[in-house]
Amino acid sequence: MKQLFDFFPVVVFAGTYFLTKDMILATGVLIGASALQLALDYARRRTVEKLHFYTFLVLLVFGGFTIFLNDPVYIKWKPSVVNWIFASIFLGGQLISKETVLEKLIKGLMKQAPHIEINVPQNQWPWLNLCWVMFFIMVGLLNIYVAFNYDEETWVTFRLVGLSSLNLVFFVLQFIHLSRYMKETNEEKTVNKPGAED
Repeated sequence: MKQLFDFFPVVVFAGTYFLTKDMILATGVLIGASALQLALDYARRRTVEKLHFYTFLVLLVFGGFTIFLNDPVYIKWKPSVVNWIFASIFLGGQLISKETVLEKLIKGLMKQAPHIEINVPQNQWPWLNLCWVMFFIMVGLLNIYVAFNYDEETWVTFRLVGLSSLNLVFFVLQFIHLSRYMKETNEEKTVNKPGAED
């Protein structure tokens, strides 16, 4: 469900474009959908995800230029810029901190599953973090290649299906790799033992 919520603005953007063939209108709808995403996020949790917030800020700049200058080239750059910002954050964090950005993210996610612990060897984190840096850089370059070497409809399809599929495949591969270092603890089992509450 969360993945569908994350991709909601892109789906609305692509749907609007294919219905109207109007990139400027689709960009306006994308900005509105992203703003709605933030509002719903805040209404549900009284906070917003940093990923959604920073993506919205970049969208506001590039989407604003697209609408104001009536030129879709700016919105085509947006996915690349977002990915390169993430690459810079992951790489910068690795250079200035002993704990990589990826390590912090994974440990934060694992707090939501207290019955599972993860013990990744410390020398693995920098390499895993660099994999994410390279992935973000390559996705950004691939977006630019498709945007400026194929027609508009192909780019919108790639934006909706291609980039989403690449992200999904990469995340699954990362999870498979990290799952080797995960194990279930006995905490939950102890709590659920018959008679434990007697």
